[in-house]
Amino acid sequence: MYFGQQKLETYFFNLKTRWCLNSILAVTAAASCVPEGAIAADSAQNRISDSVRILADDAMEGRGIGTAGIDRAAEYIAEQFQEIGLRTEIIERGPFQTLPVTTDATRGPAANNQLRLTRQEGKNAAQSIQLKLDDAFTPLAAGGSGSFDLPLAFVGYGITDKQMDYDDYAGIDVRGKCVIILRHQPLRGDVHSPFGSDPSRHAYFRTKISNAYAHGAAAILFCTDEYEIAKETADAESQWRQAVENLVAAHAKHDAENEDPQAEQEYRAEVDLAARQIEIFSRQWREAKDPLLAFTRAGSGSPDRKMPIFHLRREAIDPVIAEAIGNPLSDLEQAIDETGKPNSHLLTGWRVQGESGVERKVEQIRNVIGILPGTGPLSEEAIVIGAHYDHLGYGGDSSASPGRQEIHNGADDNASGVAALLEIARRLVAIGRPLPRKIVFIAFTGEERGLLGSAHYLKDPVVPLKDTIAMLNMDMVGRLRDNKLIVHGTGTADEFDLLIERLNAGHNFKLVKKPSGYGPSDHASFYEKKIPALHFFTGAHQDYHRPEDDFEKINIDGIERVSRMVADAALAIAETDARPAYKKTKRPKVAGGRWPYFGSRPDYGYEKTGVRLSGVAPGGPAERGGLREGDVMVRFGDADIATVTDFAQVLGRHKAGDKVEIVVERDGKTEKIFVILDPPRK
Repeated sequence: MYFGQQKLETYFFNLKTRWCLNSILAVTAAASCVPEGAIAADSAQNRISDSVRILADDAMEGRGIGTAGIDRAAEYIAEQFQEIGLRTEIIERGPFQTLPVTTDATRGPAANNQLRLTRQEGKNAAQSIQLKLDDAFTPLAAGGSGSFDLPLAFVGYGITDKQMDYDDYAGIDVRGKCVIILRHQPLRGDVHSPFGSDPSRHAYFRTKISNAYAHGAAAILFCTDEYEIAKETADAESQWRQAVENLVAAHAKHDAENEDPQAEQEYRAEVDLAARQIEIFSRQWREAKDPLLAFTRAGSGSPDRKMPIFHLRREAIDPVIAEAIGNPLSDLEQAIDETGKPNSHLLTGWRVQGESGVERKVEQIRNVIGILPGTGPLSEEAIVIGAHYDHLGYGGDSSASPGRQEIHNGADDNASGVAALLEIARRLVAIGRPLPRKIVFIAFTGEERGLLGSAHYLKDPVVPLKDTIAMLNMDMVGRLRDNKLIVHGTGTADEFDLLIERLNAGHNFKLVKKPSGYGPSDHASFYEKKIPALHFFTGAHQDYHRPEDDFEKINIDGIERVSRMVADAALAIAETDARPAYKKTKRPKVAGGRWPYFGSRPDYGYEKTGVRLSGVAPGGPAERGGLREGDVMVRFGDADIATVTDFAQVLGRHKAGDKVEIVVERDGKTEKIFVILDPPRK
């Protein structure tokens, strides 16, 4: 929509007459629109510091879903809302809006985790091998539950990469079969390998699982590759030999010394330590020769993954492969590594039977809501101000430091945003008079799981969406550097770009304006419902999603300054007669992207098979093809998809211009839709 000069002048005339515009209209003015006398800056910084310190304390356990710490964080925020003076008797006389989410997976009882290999054809028909749980196999949390009786196929490393002309599934039909897959990738350690010397994405469990599902596999048996076994065995042996040398050295030192009580005590301590290390490393050495993975080693999975997944020792499956194909597993693996070509086979006559029992715990997580009521004819309209308070807990799949089971305190992400949220509430309450519109303050949960909290709120809002005129969001506002403030969504309403520019006259940030309302935080949920949204952000850093994101690195003064600007923006919007005029924006382009553009947003909270769409980009391939919000994609081209990960993996195998047949479930019916993919966003 064209925003004419006359409308601009009327808009800012209304602003000027209704509230303090000194900091907007006068570039040199330093005063904020919220009177500075209402709340002292030094006290504000102390409060912000306290809030960040509390929310990022180890006692909050990284505010991870499923921890007691996230509940403590929610209670703290609720108490702060109440002390500030917000109305918190909202939902069943409280501030909490609950929503279910599936958290940790646990292994079911032994009776529900069984495997048996059976020969049903040939001279050894009716041969049966019962595998022992925790001795020959273990279920993996990445899979689902259920009983099965399936034919077997060996598919090498389970990789499909058309660009490298490599496909372990080429020429073999695995639909409805259980596939045996080697871990990692071919030619490991070879700098000339087309897969690279370091693990590529094809080495990840999630990639192999998605690829198997895409080809119609009904179950997976993982085995460890020989390169990994040789590496881990050598490491364990080296540690064992070092422990033995330490023991020998301790004895030699003791024999050479005169009798001394202190020396005797040190000798016994060194001997005890070396003996324990020898025992531990000896056990690790034996185990490394054919390891059995831990239940969660391939990730915790998701409730929409129904396919059973196991890890087997090589010695458990090797006799079956040798009998069915005529070559042992080591020969098949060696042939792939030597030739760089697939070597997949059906294990004719052999079946795997059994049951997988993976139990998933459902937790009730909570958005925390407080309301500053409005007054007058516009009091039913609302502005939402939000910040997510959940983080990664002890790490997990989303950590940028995989394998480190340490508390990820998330001081910047997003204790900083919550601290700003609380300070904004204080500033607006301190004005001492009701505003023309109500302000809804929300500390969202489940953002790290895919904007779950904001998506749930929009399904069950405390203020109707038609009366929600704008959303202001803060995510990672704790590392202000070089005075740079990034504001997303300046193009989501006709008025926002100029509003932010003039507001900044009193705050003096080096602004980086991003017009799009889309992005990886809770503002995007609102914008996709055609609610204008602004998102405030002080920039990425190397500690993102790592344990090092701690309080000591937070710029408290920066948070205080951001909170003042956001409070002024909220006041400007609240006290202006006209509501912001929604405006369409394009999704931001991602530098270096090589995957084709599809133009959709998946519903990360969907826990059934398939990928449900929570939105489609205007004018994007998905919308042009006829896809719409609420559709559940179950097949993309020639691949089945059960999860968002499956969809991402399959999309990456296509290129711009491909016409893809998509099978969707819509209104209880199955339909086919054709979509032509756009070039990658660069």
